Amino acid sequence: MMAAMPFPQLSFAILVSPVAGTFFQALTFVAGLYLLIVAFLVAAFFAERLLLVIDRQQAFSDQAVHLLATIKWCVCVMAVGALMWLPLIYSVTQQEDAPGIMVIALGIIAIPVIIAVFLAVLQRLWASALDYKRENDLTI
Repeated sequence: MMAAMPFPQLSFAILVSPVAGTFFQALTFVAGLYLLIVAFLVAAFFAERLLLVIDRQQAFSDQAVHLLATIKWCVCVMAVGALMWLPLIYSVTQQEDAPGIMVIALGIIAIPVIIAVFLAVLQRLWASALDYKRENDLTI
């Protein structure tokens, strides 16, 4: 929670800044910022729970697969929060005539999307390993 402390001042500065474009663009940027922060904190909480499940030697359980799915959806929400930055970044890019800013922003937005795809693959892999474990437990 301490990480979100300076954001009210930053939010106000973005909303009243003349460089920020329209008020709607600044508002979507700030809303996306808060959405990303909340989704990150929720994902960190569920990642901690997943690590506790793994620490208790229950890595291949339904609870672990469910926690992976929850973390995946939190990362997807983080990607949506980062996508909400694009109107303001596009406006700043047009005002400053610096297309590199847009490329950097798209690269930053691609990070949670790539992580979400990795988590989806990991979730399916983990679920199939859980099925193999259950089948193996029945045969022995």
